[in-house]
Order: sequence, then structure tokens, then C-alpha cells
Amino acid sequence: MPRWNAEKKQAYRTEVIQRITAAMPSIMQEYASINWTEELKGYRTDHEYYPDYIHAPIHGISDSYTNSQSCLSWDAAMDAIIPLSHNVSCQQLREKMAELIPQDIEIETVLELGAGTGGGALALAQRFPQATFHITDVSPYMLVIAQHKFNKLGFGHRASFEQVDARYTGYPDNSFTVVTSSLLFHETPKEWTPKILKEMYRITKPGGWILYADTYRGEYALSASFQEPWLDDFIHFNFEYEFAKAGFTELKYIPYAVGLWYMVGRKLET
Repeated sequence: MPRWNAEKKQAYRTEVIQRITAAMPSIMQEYASINWTEELKGYRTDHEYYPDYIHAPIHGISDSYTNSQSCLSWDAAMDAIIPLSHNVSCQQLREKMAELIPQDIEIETVLELGAGTGGGALALAQRFPQATFHITDVSPYMLVIAQHKFNKLGFGHRASFEQVDARYTGYPDNSFTVVTSSLLFHETPKEWTPKILKEMYRITKPGGWILYADTYRGEYALSASFQEPWLDDFIHFNFEYEFAKAGFTELKYIPYAVGLWYMVGRKLET
């Protein structure tokens, strides 16, 4: 795709905001039953808890993951940005990622890091009905929304929702058959990437799977229209090298749609 000029970037931002605004009444109705005071019990919501990067202007909005309003708009934003930017739906992105793990594989436990509202885990839950899930994020507001979505689909009994720093999860070694994440590394400082990948490797079971999806690849990376504080570092990462350096093998870097890509790999049996 050709590099966008300032006029096209502004038109794109305007279209995204219009779509989010149009979707918000139905979203507010969908989540009107959430008692935030009750649901947030047991989670940390104080400013000091969050890692520093959370307070940066990600997508041009500071502290966007530390309040319910911004988190409620997250799915609407993805449902606007993914089709406009990549010519596929957000649901297609998630389903395609889940399909990268063969359906005849016995999947017992799945961890989603930086899960947001849990879309990646939901796609895997539908594909692997026998699996149980740990849905993790630093934002308690995202976790409340993810739990609502899991409960609505009847998957709530198969999942736990835990406030976790992806660098230091606290889970035992070799805990999960699949460790997955998406759209995380382009929003985190470059020094986080090796730490998170090392942690992902540590908690994956021998013979288990790593599954990741992100954006900003190829010429699409030149057309970023919303502020991404660490985008320049991100687009210069060699992710096949980074995943391999963490210990994963059988790695496949898979381009998908415009600017989207997946990484799938394994942790060797010991």
C-alpha cells in the first residue's frame, strides 16, 4: 500500500472515531448490567500499581487502560480499525490465529497475556472446547469486560481472570499448553519484549505452543495514523530472531492481510 499523506491520515482518524461513536450506545447497553464497584473488588486500580508504559499516550490517549470508559470502547475501536486498516474483520483475525494450532492437538490449558477484552482466548475457547483458560491483563477494566463476554457465551466456568504483569507472571514453570497474545508488543517499550518472551517460554509446557499476532508490518507501518510511542522500535524488531532467542522452535512467521502477521512455534519436549 502507498504511504498515506497527512490528509488521508486525518480522514482515516475521522472515520475511525465516527464508527466508534456510532457503536458506543449499543456497547453501553450491552455492559449496563456491570456493577463496577463489585466487579473490581480484588483488583488493583491505583495509579501506582500500573507499569509506567500504561500512562503513555497509546493511540494518542494517555491512561487509556486505567478507566472503564476507554476499555468499553476497545472492541468498537478494533472493529473499526482492523477492517479499515487491514481489510479483514477483527473476528477473522482472531479465528485465523486460533486455526494455526491443529484442531486434533490435545489442548489442556491456555494463557492469554495482555488479553484486553479476551478476543484471542475466546476464539481458542470455541476451537478447543476441552481447554481451560487464564485470561490476564494489567487492566482490571479489560478483565471485567472479558469475563462478561466469556459468561455471555457460556464459557465462564472454563476461565479465570487475573491481573498480571506480562514480564513477571508468577505462574510456575511449564504451566500451559498454549501461551498466546496479540497486539501487545507494539504497545510496550522495547526493553519489555525480551522479558515477556522469556516469561512466555518459561511458563509454556514442553511440547506446548506459542501463538502471537500483531500489526505494523511492511508498508503499512509507514501509515500509522494514531500515536504509538514505541512504534519505531517495534518495526525494527526481528521477531523470528526474538522468539528463537527466547527458546521457541519450529517457528513460522505468517503474513496475513495488509500489515498483519502471526508467529506460531513450539517449546521442545525435554
